[in-house]
Amino acid sequence: MISVQTIPPYRKKTVKPKRNRRVLKWVIFFFFVIAIIAFFNTPISRVTDIQISGNHFLADKEIYEQGNLHLNMQYFFLFPSTIEGKLAELKEIKNVKIQKVFPGHVKVSIVEYQPIAFLNNKKNGWLPLLENGYLIQRPLQDQFISGPLITEWKDQEQLTKLADELKKVQPHILEEISEIQQNGQVDDPNRLLLFMNEGYKVHVPLEKLSTNMNLYPSIIENIKDKTMNLGDIYMLESIRFEEFKNSGDQKNEGQ
Repeated sequence: MISVQTIPPYRKKTVKPKRNRRVLKWVIFFFFVIAIIAFFNTPISRVTDIQISGNHFLADKEIYEQGNLHLNMQYFFLFPSTIEGKLAELKEIKNVKIQKVFPGHVKVSIVEYQPIAFLNNKKNGWLPLLENGYLIQRPLQDQFISGPLITEWKDQEQLTKLADELKKVQPHILEEISEIQQNGQVDDPNRLLLFMNEGYKVHVPLEKLSTNMNLYPSIIENIKDKTMNLGDIYMLESIRFEEFKNSGDQKNEGQ
C-alpha cells in the first residue's frame, strides 16, 4: 500500500516589534533634549562681553537700550541683522556692524554722522549739527568744536537744508567759513551771511550756498588782483564786491 503523507499547512510568521530598539531611541532623544537644555543654561551659551566702538555722540547706555543688548542674553538667539536694524534708527548712526565672536563675545562697530557745523544755544552751549541735518541736543566741550559756528539762526526747519548744502562745499573752502548767520538785515530767512577767516563777509542764498561758495577761491583771487581791502561779497542775483567803509570793520558791522 502507498502511504500518503500530509503536508502541514504554511503558517505566516508574525514579526514582533523590536521594542528594545524603540525604547533605546526614546532614551537617546530624552538625553539629547536634556543636554540641549543643560547647554543653554551654561555660561558658554550666554553673552559675556559686549564691545562698542566708534560712538562719540551716543552713550553706550543708549546703544544697549536701543539694540536691546545686555550681558547674559542668549548668544545663539542674538541675530546681528535684527540689532543692526534697530540701531540704524538712531539719527546719529550712519552705519553699524554687529559681529559675534564665539564664545560669548559681541562687537558693535559704529560709524556716526560727522558734525558739519555747530549751533549756538544760549542755554546749552554749542550743539553739533550733523551732516544729515540732525541737531544733537547735547553740547560738546570747546576742544571738540571744529567747523563753522552758527551764531544766529531762527528757522530750525532749515537746518537740514543748511547741512545738505554745507556737505557739498569743498572741504578746503568749508574750513574758511568761521561763522554763519541768517541775515538779520533783510526780512528773508533764506539769505545767509557768512564770516570768512580772512575777514570777508559773504552774502548768499541758502539754496545756492554750495554752488556759489565753491566759486569763492576764484572770486577772492579776482578781488585781490584789484584791492587788498576787505569787504562784502554779494553772491545773490549777481556777484559783486563792496569794500568796508572803515578798513578796521569786522564782524559786528551789519549784524
